[in-house]
Amino acid sequence: MAKIDRFSFNTVVARFGQSFKRFPVAMLFVIFLTGYLVYLNHGGRVKFTGHDMDFFLVFYPATGAVLAIALSLLTEDFKSKLAAFVTQVAAHSIWLFVSLYLARFDRFSLPQLIAVCATVVAMSLAVFLISFYRRGQDVPFWNFSIRTLLGLIVAMFIGGVLTLGLFALLESLKLLFDMVIRDTSYGDIAAVCMTFLAPTLFMNLIPQGENKRLTEAPEFSGFAKGVVQYLFLPLLGLYMITLYAYGAMILLRWSLPVGGVSYLVTGSMVLMVLLIYITYPVQHQEGNKLFKYVTRWLPVVMLPLLALMTVAIGRRLADYGITVSRLYLLVFNLWCYAVCLWLIFTRNKRIWIIPASFALILFLISVGPQSIANVTRRQLLKEAQIAFAYSGIKSFPLSGDQYEQWLKKADSKVAKAIDSKLYYLNRDFGYQSVKDLVAKDAITGRYASQEDESGNVRPVSQNFANYDMIKNQAVPQGYNSMTVVKCGDECIEKVDGDRLTIVVNDGNHVAHRFEINVKQLAKWDENRNDNEETQPLVLNNEEALLVFNDFYINVFTNGSGYINCTAILFTN
Repeated sequence: MAKIDRFSFNTVVARFGQSFKRFPVAMLFVIFLTGYLVYLNHGGRVKFTGHDMDFFLVFYPATGAVLAIALSLLTEDFKSKLAAFVTQVAAHSIWLFVSLYLARFDRFSLPQLIAVCATVVAMSLAVFLISFYRRGQDVPFWNFSIRTLLGLIVAMFIGGVLTLGLFALLESLKLLFDMVIRDTSYGDIAAVCMTFLAPTLFMNLIPQGENKRLTEAPEFSGFAKGVVQYLFLPLLGLYMITLYAYGAMILLRWSLPVGGVSYLVTGSMVLMVLLIYITYPVQHQEGNKLFKYVTRWLPVVMLPLLALMTVAIGRRLADYGITVSRLYLLVFNLWCYAVCLWLIFTRNKRIWIIPASFALILFLISVGPQSIANVTRRQLLKEAQIAFAYSGIKSFPLSGDQYEQWLKKADSKVAKAIDSKLYYLNRDFGYQSVKDLVAKDAITGRYASQEDESGNVRPVSQNFANYDMIKNQAVPQGYNSMTVVKCGDECIEKVDGDRLTIVVNDGNHVAHRFEINVKQLAKWDENRNDNEETQPLVLNNEEALLVFNDFYINVFTNGSGYINCTAILFTN
């Protein structure tokens, strides 16, 4: 990590210049993002061809800055300036295209959200890894990654302290001098400190020159050894003892493990990798027999626990079928086997392979048609189609009544299984994923028992969520007043099957009751998806109108409900 010898205005300016010289593209992104966040904070918005550009103008510079840092670290070692320039232009052009494509969507589907998150994680890990892809880079990688991580922590800490300090200063001015401080001032301070100053400081603290590829591992301090020996090792030991005891109990009872065991094994695996990574220099120095012995045998001890995790995952897949989370957990489990075997056969060398393989595998299983989310969606739809075809159904999509009739006539196990799959797809992938099989008014999940990973049964629901349906609303003819209302669970009077009754108060505290029919709401929602000019959702009880601006509604199978909305109440 680069040192800051003394703090002065000239030093700060010089350090800023160094960051701009080494990471010019990243600095331009950071400056633009800071300015645009301040602009947004003061009510500004940018539109292009009638669409809001807020997402693109925040997402692209934020992620582009991370990409630019990684590319700069990679290309600064290139001998050819032309190759460095072409590499950066090509990578940034691709990411610009991807960001523009993502900006077209009001909301991400589950596969899109996972793909975006996985790509950003991979780009972030690339900052630590991209310069160390050659053989024999273990010690330089360790030195660079530790110093870069410490630089990130220091930069974020300084930015956070400065932000809180300026917040406290503004509060003091309000308290002592009765000054009027606009709320936007706080947002401006946070944007400048955390979006501009902290990233700039971080870029300046990334090792460079000879410090980037230090080949000598530093001596472990007594404090660091104590933390590892008396904190990490005992904690990891308790995890492993608990899991081995649980494994022995399973063998004695000859039963299968519960799904929750996967979390303990995952925690043990993460602690093991961190321990091996943190103590890497110690493992290859004279002495330190305890660390050498423990880290040498930890991967061997972990293998039976990974087998326990495999059995637990297999049981969940066999009992309840595939889901995105279960398949990710299965891939993670297989990756853990590979990591342990790699550490065993290499004697804990070439540790940079561990984060590099994690980033690569995460990207491959999250982005593209072969991603876990897309595979899961296609498989569940295929199972539902086979079940419907076996029942002799040829006309799709099934209406709500037709779907209920099928559930009653089909074999109970098949009905519950397919109902659960369609509910899962509808909930996590959106109605578009099942629209070719069932209509919007088909309430999926009603006859299926949903269980979480711990085996606890929870009520299923039919939910509807819409946001910002109205921008300006005049008082309709026949009404003389309007009240903005916020409605939560306290507004629910009763839930009767497909009907939800809510009570809202006008400005004179007069109560008004409205009934929400779930099936009618489904029809409205379906028309809204097919027609962008669909009018906002309006409820009429013949005495008042309730016009929703946004709402989130759940109707559960156990006779309860949930609502969170803002609306305009029109009364006489």
